[in-house]
Amino acid sequence: MKAVWPVVVLGLAAANIAVADSVDPREALAWLGKMATASNQLNYSGTFIYQHGRQSETSSIAHFVNPAGGVFERLETLDGPVREVVRSNDQVTCYLPGSKTVLIEQRNARLLPALLPENLGGITESYIVRAGGRDRVAGHECQVISLDPRDSLRYGREFCLEVRSGLPLRVRTFNEKNDAVESFAFTQLKLGGRFDRDKVKSKYASRSRNWRIDRSALNVTEKAVETGWIVSNQPPGFRKLMEVKRSIAGRSDPVAQIVFSDGLAAISVFIEPMPQDKTAERSLTHQGAVNIYTRPYADRMVTVLGEAPAATVMQIANSLELRTGAAAK
Repeated sequence: MKAVWPVVVLGLAAANIAVADSVDPREALAWLGKMATASNQLNYSGTFIYQHGRQSETSSIAHFVNPAGGVFERLETLDGPVREVVRSNDQVTCYLPGSKTVLIEQRNARLLPALLPENLGGITESYIVRAGGRDRVAGHECQVISLDPRDSLRYGREFCLEVRSGLPLRVRTFNEKNDAVESFAFTQLKLGGRFDRDKVKSKYASRSRNWRIDRSALNVTEKAVETGWIVSNQPPGFRKLMEVKRSIAGRSDPVAQIVFSDGLAAISVFIEPMPQDKTAERSLTHQGAVNIYTRPYADRMVTVLGEAPAATVMQIANSLELRTGAAAK
C-alpha cells in the first residue's frame, strides 16, 4: 500500500511556549472552523515531511487557487522513487517515471481540512477539544489544537495551525498508547503570492507521450443504494456517511462500499465477491495510522480500513452482516 500524501501540509516542531490550555472548547472549535476553509482559499508552496512508523518521505508542494475558485496543485517526492501528482480541480494525474506509467483519475480531491464536518460541535461527542499554546513550524507561528479521544475506539490528533490563516503546519496522530503513529509537517513554507499556473504544471507531461496510461480509475461508477449490509455492533460515535455500489469496467459484479465517520476519523467498508485466486483468511495490516482488516463472509470478501485503532476496524468488520431478508448488492 503506497503512502498517501497529505494535501494540507505540516512542519518542523520547535519548543512550545508555555501557555495554559484553554478548557473552553469553543475557542478550539473556532480554530477548527478556520482550518476547514483555509486550504481552499490560500496560495502556498513549500516542502513537507510525511512520517509513518519508521518510514519518512519528503515532498514538495505548490497549491494555487485562481480567481474563479479553481484549485490546482502539484506534489513531487524528493527522496526515494520519483512520484509526481498534479491536480486540476477534480482531475488527478500521477506520473511514475520509474515504471513509465501515468495514472489518471477523477475524484473529489478535497483537502484534509475540508474533511471536517460543517457541524463541528458534533466532534465533542467523541473528542475532548482543547486549544493549547503557541508553537513555531517552518518559521511560522502556529496555534496548537488537541483532540483527545474520549475512549479507546479512536485516535487522538494534534494540529498546529498558522495563526493568521488557520492552515495546518503540522498534524500528528496518536494511537491508544499515545504513541505518534503518523505525522505531516512543513519544513519550508511560503504563504500567499499570486496565482502562477507554471508552478503547478507537470515536469513529466511532455516526456510521457509513450508511457503506459492507466485510466482504469475513470471506469468506476458509483450509485447510492441500500446494499443490504448492516453493522450490528457499530462503535459509539460513528455514523454512516455514505452507502454506494461501485461498478468497475471489465468486472461483472459490483463492489459495495459503506463509509462511517465520527466527525474526524473515517472508516470504509468494501464488500466484493471472493476472488478465485484468494483463500478465505482473516488478515490485519497497517500503514501508519491506517489499519486494514480483511475477512471472509460466505462467498464475499470484506475489507475494512481507516485511521482508527485495529480493535475499531475489526469490530466493524466482525459485526458486518446481511439484513434479514436482504440480498447482497
